[in-house]
Amino acid sequence: MKIEGNRRQEVLQILGEWPIAPGVYLMKDQAGRILYIGKAKNIRNRIRSYFQAPEKLTPKTRVLVRQIYDLEFTVTQSELEALLLECNLIKKHRPRYNIRLKDDKNYPYFTLDFSHPFPQFKISRKVVVHPNIKYFGPFNAGSREISRFLLKTFQIRDCSDAKFKNRTRPCLNYEIGTCTAPCVDYVDETQYMNQVHEAILFLRGKHRELLQTLRAEMKELSEKMEYERAKTVRDKIVSIEKIQQKQQAVLANPLNIDVIGLDNNEAEVQWVLLFVRSGLLTGRRAERGKLEVDTTPEMTRSFLEQYYSFALIPDEVWLFEDIPGRDTLERYLRHKAGRPVRVLVKRGEGALRLLGMARENAHLLLQEKQSPTTKSMTEALQGVLGLAEAPDSIEGFDVSNLQGENPAVSLVHFAGERPLKSRYRLYHPKTIEGQNDFGMIQEVVERRFAKIAENPPPDLILIDGGKGQLNAALAALHKLKLTIPILSLAKARTDSAFTRKEIKRSEERIFVPNRKNPILLREGHPALRLLQLVRDEAHRFAISHHRRRRSKNALVSELFAIPGIGERRREKLLKYFGGLDGLRTASLEELKRTGLTTTVADKVIEHFRVSLPTSDEE
Repeated sequence: MKIEGNRRQEVLQILGEWPIAPGVYLMKDQAGRILYIGKAKNIRNRIRSYFQAPEKLTPKTRVLVRQIYDLEFTVTQSELEALLLECNLIKKHRPRYNIRLKDDKNYPYFTLDFSHPFPQFKISRKVVVHPNIKYFGPFNAGSREISRFLLKTFQIRDCSDAKFKNRTRPCLNYEIGTCTAPCVDYVDETQYMNQVHEAILFLRGKHRELLQTLRAEMKELSEKMEYERAKTVRDKIVSIEKIQQKQQAVLANPLNIDVIGLDNNEAEVQWVLLFVRSGLLTGRRAERGKLEVDTTPEMTRSFLEQYYSFALIPDEVWLFEDIPGRDTLERYLRHKAGRPVRVLVKRGEGALRLLGMARENAHLLLQEKQSPTTKSMTEALQGVLGLAEAPDSIEGFDVSNLQGENPAVSLVHFAGERPLKSRYRLYHPKTIEGQNDFGMIQEVVERRFAKIAENPPPDLILIDGGKGQLNAALAALHKLKLTIPILSLAKARTDSAFTRKEIKRSEERIFVPNRKNPILLREGHPALRLLQLVRDEAHRFAISHHRRRRSKNALVSELFAIPGIGERRREKLLKYFGGLDGLRTASLEELKRTGLTTTVADKVIEHFRVSLPTSDEE
């Protein structure tokens, strides 16, 4: 439904034809950018509430309504389905007026991967629901120390499955006592699973049960006069008791609980989550959001929906105050977790102590950034460029090549001053040949913005370069008849000469359309700092691509240098051995198992023997 001009009455009339049903609605501006995504039990009534008399709306809602050019809706079977769809759409489009979190960014979790007969221990920041993977955490308080303790005490392998498969002798972890070397059958599957079970008991906070089991095992071994093994178990008990003393129990509750605290001022909301795992406080997470259209309770609900779309869902979520749609949120969490989850407003003494701690943390964090002289980087950039609004989303372009070859243009996307890597893209020019940076910029900018309906444009475009690169990008936008704020950032120039000792270094220069001279900002200016972050990230992304491509080319070249190795055999060898490291140490029998003849296998072994560095090489 298109909205042109001040058509409040006409909109209200059209809304009379909209369904009275649960669903999700999208509000877009004239450029096709999604401004806000919401859900409702009754779509018609919810949208109607935005178009009531302006004096009944909050100032920020009035600003939103003035920008609405198009409305879309999707009907769902239930409010839960609407919530699931809303979360997915917010995560995908990250609208300006919705609360947004760092995408999939989380504190470390300890994981045990049971897809292998000998489970692997890993540290992960992403939660991927899989029946064979168990997650424990998150841990942001002493996670490295706990990780070292787990490996040393329970001796679980942390090597990849490819390395495990190709080991012919124990690795260094066995020598230093952090692994029992199941890869070479030094421990059988039953013994190894006992080690894993002990680690799980520790991670679940069942220290008393674990210590009782270990003391009984030590006593049994002593009675059998197996004193060496009894000493190993005793050392394990001492290690567990030592680390247990460093952990402070805050609850007797054995469940995993997230305690939510918040504080807000007129502009922002600060949330703090305290992670309580099996009665132990393991860490916290802090998030902040701008107060836009929703009230603080509604924003808290939206924050929790988004956060638990990528974080491990606990057994209980504790709140100090109720939030709208708490029952729906609880059903949503049960649906995602596949088990009972409760969202509770707690009033007990122990709960109030933790809720008060969470709120105090939120209050202190909010106070840190309440100085009236402090501006965000986007607000500073708005002032420098004279924009109508602070540029919440920025896309940066950078042209790069590898020694004059393999040219590419990288695109990075920043939202809320943070990189959003799911929106990163890498373009290879199709119509430009040779070292033509201007032509490549024009082609790629045109390709990027040719389909803005599928991928809405950002609030600001940044081009790495000077006036020439800026004009090339402008030509592409003019061809598409688009008006998007754009600038280029030229690196500082160094001016030196043999006739003088001093070296002069110019400031970084910001070029904007319809202005002859560049904008110069002092080093450390918030606006310049944000532009440098975007520019440097675009450059880093391009360089990392070239490094991957170079290493891949080197890998292909090295294998193709062996007589008898073609494309099919190369792919088969790399898949079987997991890379060059496994291939370098492969025996004749292992190579022949891949289908190589004895002659070709001997050539592979000889090639890597010759290419190994001698003792005096670095």
